[in-house]
Amino acid sequence: MLRRLQEALFVDERIEPPARTRRCQFPPTAALERVISEVATMAKILVLGASGRVGSQVIQALDRNHDGVEVVMATSRPEVAARWRKEGRSAVVLDLNSPETFAHALRGAERLFLLTGYTSDMLHQSKMLVDAAVVAGVAHIVHLGVFTSRKDPMPHFNWHDLVESYIEASGIAWTHLHPNVITESVLVRDPPVTETGVFTVLCGDKPQGWVCTADIAAVAATVLREGPEKHAGANYWMSIEVLTGPEVAAILTAASGRQITCNVSDPSELEAALPQMNPGSVRAYMESAVMTMRLTQHGQMSAQTALRDDVLKVVGRPGTTMKQWAQQYFASLHR
Repeated sequence: MLRRLQEALFVDERIEPPARTRRCQFPPTAALERVISEVATMAKILVLGASGRVGSQVIQALDRNHDGVEVVMATSRPEVAARWRKEGRSAVVLDLNSPETFAHALRGAERLFLLTGYTSDMLHQSKMLVDAAVVAGVAHIVHLGVFTSRKDPMPHFNWHDLVESYIEASGIAWTHLHPNVITESVLVRDPPVTETGVFTVLCGDKPQGWVCTADIAAVAATVLREGPEKHAGANYWMSIEVLTGPEVAAILTAASGRQITCNVSDPSELEAALPQMNPGSVRAYMESAVMTMRLTQHGQMSAQTALRDDVLKVVGRPGTTMKQWAQQYFASLHR
């Protein structure tokens, strides 16, 4: 939006900012009125976690197509928000652990992208934020959840179910996004797998459903941009391919041209570290993650091995296959 205003207010964008300011001319009334009208009718979108793995890609997707919307980036770190503002972005501080930051951050927001951290605090955080969203007049919440069956024994899946039920009961229009295993959470490491030649899965050689971050972001951005008129009350599911760790390794090997192997393991090492994890809210989440890995290892996660491609339904293109993701990822390492 800042760029649109600059285009209306300044005659020659090629002039450096100080000189351009001196040569500023009063714009034609029609042009100014058009910009003011556009600002007044734009829906303000607040994106939580805008510097994170998913949130940053939601921002990128909205940057590519932001027709009819104003995008506001939220972060818990004031210095990051200040840097974004210097770059000409709309940014606010919203700390899920500090409800006193909610009212200011939500002011004027019509649509909210809600994702939470990996702790049991997500229950309290989400409830407080949804309550604040009701007071602020938010019209649509797009929540990033998990690939739930609504009958799962894992606590963190149930926490997401409860958050979604609370959102639905709030009176705010809602859309829930349900990604399966996020590709980058397993395969993107530093140094990359092209250097190490190995990645690890902690659920044995059992199959899992996979979806990449770009697909999740594309769905989220489309829903946020098109709004509740089109997407209210919808659940969108993303599980593009069902593959075992060794099958993924074969795809990565073919795409990279070098041997990449999968270290087929179990969560024993992670489980042994649980007593040392603090705070307790983080430990509780990781205990649930270990339970998920154990159930997958023993073939007791059949609901999470379904194929569902709502990327096609929402965005209009098929979801990204593992082969396509690998080709794009390995190409990006050489840019």
